[in-house]
Amino acid sequence: MERLAIIGLGNPGSKYQRTRHNLGFWLVDELAHREKAIFKENTRYHAEVAQMRRKECKVILVKPMNYMNASGEFLSPLLSYFECSAENTVVVHDEIAFPLGELKVSQNKGAGGHNGIKSVISKIGSEFTRFRVGIGMKSNPEVNLAEFVLSKFSPQEWTFLQTRKDYLCQSLFNLVDDGVDIAMNLINQTNRSPKPT
Repeated sequence: MERLAIIGLGNPGSKYQRTRHNLGFWLVDELAHREKAIFKENTRYHAEVAQMRRKECKVILVKPMNYMNASGEFLSPLLSYFECSAENTVVVHDEIAFPLGELKVSQNKGAGGHNGIKSVISKIGSEFTRFRVGIGMKSNPEVNLAEFVLSKFSPQEWTFLQTRKDYLCQSLFNLVDDGVDIAMNLINQTNRSPKPT
């Protein structure tokens, strides 16, 4: 059975909930909820891990419990333990370069200034798939970038993200069910929606 890992990036702890940098955690939590998968703490690999199945694929959902800048620290042994390659790994993360809720899928790209992705690349290489979800750009250029990504979404922004939730989860399911190339072509054509299951 094929194995795939979906890794959501974020910072552990309740004070970081609903912050822009924790969008990866939020989305894999949503995926787990829809598939009735339960996250369990894995102290050996400093992560919370849930497992689910989609057709002929066993999917490992991962939330690294290091802080964002050290997201990749234990990923190599974790992926090895679950017999999953970097090529079969999807990393879900926030993207400051895109408007709120906008999605793009890419492969073999650099970190683009994202410290969590930089950490992941340093530990498992760059052959994974990036599931990049926009968090909006700074409205005030004087605001420090670190402060911005650690800020909480406004109530209006959070409400808007809820309207994008089905689309984002369905896009992740398309990646699992159809493979990266087919899903990437579908998702990155921004005027099209993912196919229903």
